[in-house]
Parts: sequence; C-alpha cells; structure tokens
Amino acid sequence: MKIRKEFKIGVFAVAVILVSWWGIKWLQGQNLLLSSNSYYAYYEDVSGLMVSSRVMLRGVQVGNVQNIELEEDKVRIEMLIEDEYAALIPANSVAELGSASLMGGTQISIIQGDSREMVKPEAVITGRIKPDLVGTMSDKAGELLDGLNTTVGGINELLSTNREAIDNMITNLEAMTMSINSMLSAARNDINGTLSNLRSFTGTLAANSGRIEAMIGNLDKVTTDLAEANFVEQLDSTLTSLDSIVKTIEEGDGTAGMLINDKALYESLNSAGDNLAQLLEDLKANPMRYVHFSLFGKSEEQIAEKAAKKAAREQKRAEKKAANSEE
Repeated sequence: MKIRKEFKIGVFAVAVILVSWWGIKWLQGQNLLLSSNSYYAYYEDVSGLMVSSRVMLRGVQVGNVQNIELEEDKVRIEMLIEDEYAALIPANSVAELGSASLMGGTQISIIQGDSREMVKPEAVITGRIKPDLVGTMSDKAGELLDGLNTTVGGINELLSTNREAIDNMITNLEAMTMSINSMLSAARNDINGTLSNLRSFTGTLAANSGRIEAMIGNLDKVTTDLAEANFVEQLDSTLTSLDSIVKTIEEGDGTAGMLINDKALYESLNSAGDNLAQLLEDLKANPMRYVHFSLFGKSEEQIAEKAAKKAAREQKRAEKKAANSEE
C-alpha cells in the first residue's frame, strides 16, 4: 500500500509538471500538439518585440517569436511557424516587423514572395522594419511644416514686395470708412425721420385696421356681386354684338355701312361742303345780295336813293355857301 501511494504521488507530480510546462508553452504562443519548425530573421532594432509575439500571414496567426538574441550588430529572431503554414511561404518572402495595432504591440508579418520554391526549416527569411504610423505621421508633419514654412515665406515676400500698395489700400479703406461715417452722421436725422414716419405709418395702419378690413370686405363683396351678376358674360356678349356691328359696317350693310363705304356719296358730301363754304364767304362779303329787308323795313335800293338825295343836298349847301362867301 505504501509503494502504490508513492507511485501515485510521483505520477501526479509528473503530470502536474507536464501540464505546467505545456501551459507555459501555450501562454508563450507555442502549441505542443502541433508540429512546428524554426525560421530566422535579422533586424537592426526590434524595439517592442517580445518572446511569444505573434507571427502573422495574411492576418492569420501562423506562429510566434521563440527567441530574441544579439549577434554582433544585428538582432536574430527565431520564429516558430506551424508546418501546415510553412508550405505557404515562398523562399523570397519577407518578415516585416511592425506595429500590431494602433493600441500598441509589435508583431512580425510574413509578406509572401513569388518564388516557386517554398521556404525550408531553419532557413533565414529576409527581415525588414515597417514604418510605424507615428513615424509616418511625423514624416508627414515634417513635410507639412516645410510646406507651411515655404508658404509663409512666400507670403512674407509678397507682403514685402507690395507693402506700399497695401499701405495705400489700407489708407483708402480708412478714408472710405471715415466718409461713410460722415455720411451716416449727416443723414442720421433723415434716417431717424424716415424711421419715425415708418413707425407712424405702421401705427396708422394698425389704428385703421378695421376700416382696411371693411374696405377689403367691400371689395370682395363687389367682386362677388360682379361674379354673381354674370358681368363677364354680359361684357363678352356686348363685345360680340359690337364686333358684329363693326363687321356689318365694314361689309357695307345698312345705312351706316352705305354712308361709310359709298365713295360717290362721300365725294358728293365733300363737294356740297365746299359749295356751302363758298356761299357763307359770299354771304359775309355781300349780305344785301341775299337779304332784301332790314330792321326798319327799307330795301337796299331805298337806302341807296336816300343816300344819293342826301349827297345832292350837301352839294347844294356847299355851292350856296361858296356863293355867299364870294359876295
């Protein structure tokens, strides 16, 4: 019984040791249940890389870093890659050392080559360092700063070259601003008066809003009455009748059409008008030729006879007066 108990204790201890060793290897990224081979790569600097760091192929973990050691001026990295993935790595592939993510960490990514020959166990894979994001951003920031410096230098040179023109422009702007301020100051009373009138006008509108609404209501009523009275239809009927009358006149129908369209009648009326004008002119010049009576019942011949007698009497008086003066 004592021997069996010791044997059990020993077997249990060995099992614990094996499980612990397997757990340590598993934590280091090495699966003892899978067949793996070692591959090597050399770098100048492996800052951030640790034993058990991942080895990736197309985003899939195919192994882990087994050992890191210095060899003269280089750092040798031993990678443990599973056999099933080693058959996918051409001999001219590259082991790129770079950041695992933005959160930090370092890993090795296998960049596949185009060789037909696959890499062999214990072979050395060409290593290179991938520029990290921070370094790239630093380079870009440096380039951006250089560009900004160049731009600022160009702007300074442009300002120096055109300083006089810029000073004149600023002076003109100041003068323009002063002129505008003067105009605003001079027109301030007018502006205030305009605003006051506008306020008064709006106040008047507000005070007479009832009357305005009544006017709008009356206008609406008038338009409604016109619509109900068929004003548009009556106007259209009237225009139609007027158009018919004008058409009748143009065609020469009826008295008005004959008067307007008869050329002979027009010429006769025109001639009669001329004769009437001549008659009126002769009547003005010789009224006694057409009128044989006067307001006093005497004719033209009687008036002439009376005038002749008066002239004879005047002549006799003159002769008599002349004879008396000779005596």
